[in-house]
Amino acid sequence: MSGALTAPEPPPPASALQMLPARGQSLGERSRALKRRHRLRRLARALVASAAVWIGALIAGFAMDGLGISGLIVTFFLMMTVFALFVTFPRLRAPAASDLRGSELPALAGRTELFLEAQRPLLPPPAQGLLDRIGLELDQLAPQLQTLGENEPAAAEARRLLGEHLPGLIDSYTRIPAALRTAPNSGATPEQQLVGGLDIIANEIAAMTGQIARGELDALATRGRYLETKYVTPGSES
Repeated sequence: MSGALTAPEPPPPASALQMLPARGQSLGERSRALKRRHRLRRLARALVASAAVWIGALIAGFAMDGLGISGLIVTFFLMMTVFALFVTFPRLRAPAASDLRGSELPALAGRTELFLEAQRPLLPPPAQGLLDRIGLELDQLAPQLQTLGENEPAAAEARRLLGEHLPGLIDSYTRIPAALRTAPNSGATPEQQLVGGLDIIANEIAAMTGQIARGELDALATRGRYLETKYVTPGSES
C-alpha cells in the first residue's frame, strides 16, 4: 500500500442528511429519468398487449357469431392479466461495471447512478452519504459528456473513472469480510479507506465537469493517468 489515508471528515449534520435521498429512491436526476423512461416503455407495451387481446377477442367474436357474457368476462380478465404483467416486467436491471465501460456517453451518468443505487445497501452510512454527493456531481457531469465525441480521449477517461475506478473501489471493499472492515490496516480501516476514496472520486467528477466545460480535454487526459495514485483501494497489500 502506498500510504495511509487521513481520517475522513465526519458525516454531515442531521439537517444535511435530511436532504439526501432515502433508501430506494433515485440517486440523481439522470437515474430517475432512466427509470421513468423504462416505466413509460412498459406502460406502452402493456397498452399494446391489452389492445391486442381485445382485437383478438373481437375477431373471435365475429368468427363465432358473438362471445357471449362469459366470453366478455374472460376477455376482460385476460386483458387485465396481460396489462399487469407487461406493466410490471421486465424490471430495470442495474448495470454491471462492464456495462458502464461500454455505455454511450449520454447515458453514462445515469447508468452509473443506477449502479451506485444497487451498491448502496452494501456500504456503511458515511459511504452512502458520499454516494448521494456523487449522484449530484454526476447530474452536473451528464450535460458535459454529451458534448464529447465517443472516441475522444476525454470520453475514455470518463469511462475509466466511472466504469473502472469507482466500481473497483466499491468491489474491493465489499469483498472484505464484514468483521475486518472496521479493523485498522496501515493506519486506516477499510471503511475509512472507502470513504476517503469515494471523496476523492467525487472531487474528480467535479473537476472533470469543469475541465470538459472549459475545453481542457488535454488536461483531463493527463489528470486521469495518475488518478489511481490518489486513493488507496481497501484491502490492498502494503
